[in-house]
Amino acid sequence: MPPSDLPLLGLLVALFYGAFTLLPDSHSLMVSWPWVFVWQVGLLCAVLWLLGLVWSHKGLQGLGNGLDYLVGVAIVGLILSSALAEFPNQARWYAWAAVCFIAALYALNYWLKTPQRRLNLLLGQGYLNLAFIALSLGLWISQTLMPELGRLQQIEQQFGVSLPFDFSDIQLRNWAPIGHQNYVAGYLMLAISLLVGLCFAQNGWRRWLWGIGAGLGLIDLYTTSSRGGLLGLAVALMVGFAVLIWQSQISRRWLGFSGVGMLVVLAIAAFTNPRLRSLLSGTNISGELAYRLISATAGWQMGITHPFTGVGLGGELLLYQKYRPFWAGREAEMLYQLHSTPIQLWANLGIWGILPMLGAIVFLPYLALRWQKSTPKDDALNPILIGSLLAGLLAYSVQSLTDYQLDNVCISGTLVIFLAVLASQFRPVSHLTPHTSHLTLFLPITGLSIVAAIALSLIPIHRAWMLSSQGFIALSQLEDAKTPRERQDSLNTFEQNLTQAQTLAPWEPYYAYQLGWTLGDLGLRTGDRSLVDRAIPQLIKGNQAAPYQEFGQTNLGWLLLDRDAKSAVQAFGRSAQLVPAKRGIFYGLGFGLLGLKPELANEAIVLELLRDPILITSPVWKTPQLQPIYTQVLKQLETEYNALLQKHSQPGIFNTHLHNSRGLLYWWTGNLAAARSDLQTHGNDLSRTILDLAEGKPGDAQKIQNMKGGLMIAAWLNPTQRSGLLQKAWVTENRAAPPPEVIQQLADSMAKSTSFDQWLKQNAPSREVRRSRQGFNVLSRHVDGPIPQDFLTVIENIALNNLLKELLPSPIYLPELDWVLQSDREALLKQL
Repeated sequence: MPPSDLPLLGLLVALFYGAFTLLPDSHSLMVSWPWVFVWQVGLLCAVLWLLGLVWSHKGLQGLGNGLDYLVGVAIVGLILSSALAEFPNQARWYAWAAVCFIAALYALNYWLKTPQRRLNLLLGQGYLNLAFIALSLGLWISQTLMPELGRLQQIEQQFGVSLPFDFSDIQLRNWAPIGHQNYVAGYLMLAISLLVGLCFAQNGWRRWLWGIGAGLGLIDLYTTSSRGGLLGLAVALMVGFAVLIWQSQISRRWLGFSGVGMLVVLAIAAFTNPRLRSLLSGTNISGELAYRLISATAGWQMGITHPFTGVGLGGELLLYQKYRPFWAGREAEMLYQLHSTPIQLWANLGIWGILPMLGAIVFLPYLALRWQKSTPKDDALNPILIGSLLAGLLAYSVQSLTDYQLDNVCISGTLVIFLAVLASQFRPVSHLTPHTSHLTLFLPITGLSIVAAIALSLIPIHRAWMLSSQGFIALSQLEDAKTPRERQDSLNTFEQNLTQAQTLAPWEPYYAYQLGWTLGDLGLRTGDRSLVDRAIPQLIKGNQAAPYQEFGQTNLGWLLLDRDAKSAVQAFGRSAQLVPAKRGIFYGLGFGLLGLKPELANEAIVLELLRDPILITSPVWKTPQLQPIYTQVLKQLETEYNALLQKHSQPGIFNTHLHNSRGLLYWWTGNLAAARSDLQTHGNDLSRTILDLAEGKPGDAQKIQNMKGGLMIAAWLNPTQRSGLLQKAWVTENRAAPPPEVIQQLADSMAKSTSFDQWLKQNAPSREVRRSRQGFNVLSRHVDGPIPQDFLTVIENIALNNLLKELLPSPIYLPELDWVLQSDREALLKQL
């Protein structure tokens, strides 16, 4: 082997690839400092490796069989979309990473000249897969499964409530080591297929090793609870065994038993996992289907409006809320990616993203069939092993319909290895000589010049990342500071570093958003108006860099509310155009309009109540600003319900929701007869029981206790057992140990009340909360900073919001509701 085929750069690429395959939480670390610099260095090594190979071989070794044309189309698409993107800096950042993976593909293509080398590479990949599976199971068991089982056992011992381990909680699914259960499942699609192929292709102890590894991989896949992974693996198994029965010399009976056994294992896994079982039963998946329907709709719109270039790589995050359909309600308010690889490529690159994908789908099976007919018997690669690679690509392709994962180094790296092996295996021997020409001789010099230019352009980006990370470290020390001087120094360091980062990368909204939000948060908590004054310009800068992000507009509106009501109304108006159903936006809009246009203020608040009915129970209506309009707002809300029910009288989910909401409005305002007419037919056991208690009817404590949300009512009916029942109610509804002070407040307020109705409406304790923007950092492709919270302080009735959640539900996804509200929203916004 010529020494230039696998130099130090090639070994470094392998080292980086292995490290980011096994590094715990690697996907999140990729967007934190200094790891973002580390993986970029790894990708740079791949490009330099390729340029060195082109120079030493005096030519470019193509993939052959027309595959180079597909790569050429992809590169043209990357160049065009990056040049014409609305957010070109983000597009160039991700396009550079994509080009680096293409460089790795061609660099590997030089080395994989013989079947033995291909086998050695797949063996190395197989051992890496074994390490991944072992690490994944080990981390999940030690950091997720055992702590959760211990927590549940402690809750049962302390409160007498037995809670099952619940895979429907995303935090409990196997995230390790990549950082998300869907990514782990995607990697396992490729890993399990390769391990099965190695098991068939090798003998002796190695066969047992690969077989055990494949079995552990299936267990690992089960712990991810990935429906797409289960479906992808099932499709690959069925197609794979069909091909083996058709082409292989292996005993048909043995293959049949093996295939049936594998399908039985998958069926057992599906039926024993509640989340996977819902895929077969068709229940409890509406939310996730809606999530993907919404993201697909937005992605399709991005592509159809930019069919020849797409919006550019990375543009989907900044543009998503512009294209997000209004009927999405509160579902999928923000996205990290579009949850479908074809949709993602269509949105990012337009036709240039679709053509290479379709070409690969057509070319690879054709080349495989042609190769299979001419395979020499002494080939080091067993045809079954090549088939396992194709099966892995098929399984991953099926799962990729429901997720996008190419931004993971370990997954894209594995795809590069599979494609490089297949391309070199299918390539005729006559094509092994690199193509030389005057152009290819200039490629290393030209490529090196381009790499140098790109590296120089990345310096300010990395410097901004480093400065912001140091600033966030200083911010984390703020709470631990012992003197005012230390606090001021920490704050100054944070503000200076984030300001510098924003100056170095003004196109990046994250730095301005984090700086503006942090200063505003500190100002509101300490009463320091100067901090709020410094926060406002930063949020405005963030909004200029990301004009289609609701986060900055909404929080800017809250900061402006007591300074410039007109500007605050404009900010809330822009938020309402982007995510009209988000809680708090129309409330903030109405609050801002109180002193400007009171009649429009009522309309805005009514629109908020129609989308979030539980707001009528908030103690916020007792404040001086809102108390004068409360009665008028409730009357207007009743009028709106009556009008909607006249137009939508046909039975169905929407009609039931309207009746239930109106009935509970009647109950809350004391019109029990009208409430009975709505709730008797359209309510649930909980609402009817509460109405019975309001009417003075005795309740069956034992029956009520077994009802959803009934434990708290049972606590009212059983004063001697009140404290214990309240604790059980909290555990059951929230799957967490109850705060002792909250339980005491609930019990004390019950003791002071003469009726359950009076307690719930007048005496139940309340608390102030601020809604966190969970996932804000990850969705911004930065995880160094704190998780922001909305500046809106929500005053909630603890009993209704935490223990009777089913009583006044605020639907996350109800398209019919948002369809009928949208015309009123648009009419209101036009009047601002």
